[in-house]
Amino acid sequence: MKQAACEKKILDRENNLERVQNAVKNNLGVSLPFMSDIAHHMITPHNNSTRSLLLLQSASLFKNPDDAIIDIGSTLEFLHTASELHRHIKEPENARRHQQHVQKLWGSEASVLLGDYLLSISFQILTRLGNLDVLECVSLATQNISRGQVLEISEPTLTATPKHWRRVTRDKIAGLFGAGAKSAAFWGNASQATASKLFDFGEHLGMAVQLKTDLDAIDDEKRFQQKLKDKELWSPLCFLLHERMPGSVSMEMSIKLQNEFTVGEMTKELRILFKKYDLNEMIKSEAKQELEQAKECLEKLEMNTAPLQPLTLYSMI
Repeated sequence: MKQAACEKKILDRENNLERVQNAVKNNLGVSLPFMSDIAHHMITPHNNSTRSLLLLQSASLFKNPDDAIIDIGSTLEFLHTASELHRHIKEPENARRHQQHVQKLWGSEASVLLGDYLLSISFQILTRLGNLDVLECVSLATQNISRGQVLEISEPTLTATPKHWRRVTRDKIAGLFGAGAKSAAFWGNASQATASKLFDFGEHLGMAVQLKTDLDAIDDEKRFQQKLKDKELWSPLCFLLHERMPGSVSMEMSIKLQNEFTVGEMTKELRILFKKYDLNEMIKSEAKQELEQAKECLEKLEMNTAPLQPLTLYSMI
């Protein structure tokens, strides 16, 4: 009986995640150029499903997920993708040369318009649902994403401190996880206190997910080089320069990163340093600390939080 119940929960979870993916496609539509490509990007396996899973599992604390919570899930995916589109404005001239595929628009002025379109769809959906608490929650998350984007460019990204990385990531990425959990609480007619605790849980979970995502990029040659090429804010590099390397060595590397460098050669050099200073273990440890803090948030909730407990395991994010 216990195994059957467990299998049913897994099946329900997979079905609900599929419902979010279908809502993404249905709410996005394909009437505009590039929409089908964006929808494909949003539902392919590379896109971490923890954000949607957090929303659904949080909702299950109160009642069975319905179409409204599924639609909220689709708006969170739209907002995340909009922030990605807005983040990569690097080469405006590419937009007129490449009109065939959305991946080639990542980093053009067209991506700003597409990001804005996703934002407008999100708030149209939320307005239709009519829950003002959810609308306010997601609006604040959107404002924080914009603040995080401004913060991100306020310092040289390749030599930024871990403190700067945390501030930017909390606003741009982790806050959307928190907003999902908090929205689920409002959807379930929970108290403000419960909603706030779930937000804190989601925010810590979001930080852990980003740390794990950053860690995975170390072993992916293409992603490693892309982060250097695009000058992305990347936690392993932040921790290497400011918490692992001796001051004089860190200063030397910082100067290299602030000047022109060959991406391939810099990748090789940083790989050696990451291994020397054991960055893999450090980033993994940071992620686990965030998950411990997430677990502490659940302990403060006066309800059965079993549906959320698996998300505090590193292997589950």
